[in-house]
Amino acid sequence: MFTVLFLNQKGGVGKTTLADELSFALERRGFTVAFVSTDPQGGSVHEVCTDPDVAEGCDFQIVDTAGVLNDAVSDWCCAADVILIPMLPSTRDMEPTMRTYGIAKDSGTDAAIYLLVNNFYAFGKLDKQLVEFLEAERIPIIGKVPRAVAFAQAAAAGKSVAEYDPYSHAVPAIEKLADSIIEEKEKKHA
Repeated sequence: MFTVLFLNQKGGVGKTTLADELSFALERRGFTVAFVSTDPQGGSVHEVCTDPDVAEGCDFQIVDTAGVLNDAVSDWCCAADVILIPMLPSTRDMEPTMRTYGIAKDSGTDAAIYLLVNNFYAFGKLDKQLVEFLEAERIPIIGKVPRAVAFAQAAAAGKSVAEYDPYSHAVPAIEKLADSIIEEKEKKHA
């Protein structure tokens, strides 16, 4: 089992949506996925797996966390193979995201840690400046997921964005994220 942890102490950055979409993308490729959530708010399209034995037998475990960090964060980080820290391209998101990144790095984990820029607008000045800053600081970005109303529409219909609107401009970004996660799994098991 390969564990992907979605983590950010900032709420509203898209952790649940992105965890759902990554799970769907991996399932479309034929992998078994256990969707695990520590978020009491819920909101995922996937049914939450509560049986550790079932999760252990899956190819991937996708863990969605609440927008609050607690004492278990270091344990979650150490149990993960990849940590994804979603953030919005906003000055309000920068401080809590960098704090979360620092906590993950200081946890003692062997996991690869990446930022995932959500609601990215390729022509937005702030969006571009954010990515340039992160790159200058050598903070790895695994992907940039564009804004798309299709995410909310798909979730309301209980579907993935690719199933709901296969021509959405968001679909390639989700597929690329899934490809990157599969590559991480292959690297770890090589």
